[in-house]
Amino acid sequence: MSEPVRILCVFGKLDCGGAETMCMNLYRKINKDRVQFDFVKHSAEKGAYEDEIKELGGRIFEAPEFKLSNIFSYENWWKNHLEAHPEHKVIHGHFFTISKVYFKVAKKMDRVTVGHCHSANFQHGLKASLRRLAYKSTENYCDFCLACSEQSGKFFFPHRKVTVIKNGIDAEKFSFNAESRNKVRKEFGIEQSFVVGVVGSINEVKNPFETIKIFKAVLKKEPGARLLWVGTGPLEEKVKEKARENGISDNVIFTGTRLDVNLLLQAMDCYIMPSLMEGLPVALIEAQAASLLCFCSNVITAEADITGLCSFLPLGNRELWAEEILNSKSHERKNESEKIVASGFDVSANAAWFEKFYLEECLKK
Repeated sequence: MSEPVRILCVFGKLDCGGAETMCMNLYRKINKDRVQFDFVKHSAEKGAYEDEIKELGGRIFEAPEFKLSNIFSYENWWKNHLEAHPEHKVIHGHFFTISKVYFKVAKKMDRVTVGHCHSANFQHGLKASLRRLAYKSTENYCDFCLACSEQSGKFFFPHRKVTVIKNGIDAEKFSFNAESRNKVRKEFGIEQSFVVGVVGSINEVKNPFETIKIFKAVLKKEPGARLLWVGTGPLEEKVKEKARENGISDNVIFTGTRLDVNLLLQAMDCYIMPSLMEGLPVALIEAQAASLLCFCSNVITAEADITGLCSFLPLGNRELWAEEILNSKSHERKNESEKIVASGFDVSANAAWFEKFYLEECLKK
């Protein structure tokens, strides 16, 4: 049997972020006799997925952290890597902030470049404007443009044909399970509590300080409620401090990075996502698969509501959020797998599509 084609996937870190989770879902299902993944990361920090990647046969390469001051040495790292690894004919860029830089090197070396955007950016200010310029010039160096949603594709690739690839999950893995729910709630001592859930990196985009304010409004109406917060991130300590300042830290559980998100979702009674921007978040699909009512900021694309379980609310009106959240107490959970699969979010179908894409489109370009 011939060796599998090796696709080089590029990320910042290999932690449990949305793009990384989407890629790992795909990696687990793809036929690794035909297609194998290798990874480039831009951090010395060991990510949550690294051990599993190695177990699946993937290799991990560490690129230097990109700064404007090291652009030439950064480009040289890529040149040297691609010269040393001719098997990396396809560069699948998920790390999009600096994709233009490594795609430009890859194109000069006759590699096929796949730009894959996982978010949308509608913020304002100088930082956001600079990002827009970087993103929109990147499309000139992409052979193929992929996006997680129509909204995301229009933002990142305004002048190109875009293929929308839905972020597939293993729906059955996340389906509501009463036994798992009881076990996890006992583990955290929240058997009798109304539990609001959050999953995601604790960073600016996820709007974590607004999460604290929303939950504080919930506590005014439901004093025994708990917030189960799954994830870590650069703002974690500041968010914990904000919880203490607001006198709610005893009601907030920070779990850190967890690889059993499917089980933690069972313990929740509803799910909130007051993000400032998103593409089409994998975590929101997973929460729906667990049959949770989901309360999201209205900047998130309506494409994300694939089960009818999502409500889109304006940021700033915390009383409205609290009222809607507490109205979810009567929600009866059920198996949503058929809806997830019927909506095109089945990871097995995704894997089959990508296998054909890599072998029949990318390698024949």
